[in-house]
Amino acid sequence: MKIFAITLGLFFSAISGVNAQDIISELHDCRAENNDTLRLACYDKLSSINYQDSERHTQASVSNKPAVVVSTPQPIVKKEMAKPLASQSFASRDNQVKNFGLAKVIEPEQKIAKITADVIDTKKDPYGKLIVSLENGQVWRQTGNSTLRIKIGDQVYVEEGILGSYFLSKESSNKRIRVKRSK
Repeated sequence: MKIFAITLGLFFSAISGVNAQDIISELHDCRAENNDTLRLACYDKLSSINYQDSERHTQASVSNKPAVVVSTPQPIVKKEMAKPLASQSFASRDNQVKNFGLAKVIEPEQKIAKITADVIDTKKDPYGKLIVSLENGQVWRQTGNSTLRIKIGDQVYVEEGILGSYFLSKESSNKRIRVKRSK
């Protein structure tokens, strides 16, 4: 009885392996189709296959070019010159320093983890949180509750933490404050 069960299991696993290979080859055939309408029809036909009817699927193969009549002519699309990717223009060092701390749109390949600048102005908001203006034009607002003494002329650095947070600190101190860029 055990031998029968093992043989039956091996038989069904071999059949399912054949079905998987058959579907993969049909997916490759659909992907190779150049006409968008025919390619979509091919994918639709593959997706409508009922997995319970897998035995019928192996016996009747799906054609890679289904019969679909296209009544409207396809417009001719001119191929444009390849435009540079947005990540290429964003990835320059000057743009990275300029956009450091702003909303993340595109992640460059070689990302800046830390910027250093001199403090040109410090203020406190009505809640006692620090507002620091740097020489590169960036303005950073404190969001956390920790303290850090910063005066005009100090050299500070801003580094990225996890989950999109930023920390401001001085080179001569091991304290840091959580900040958010406001300008």
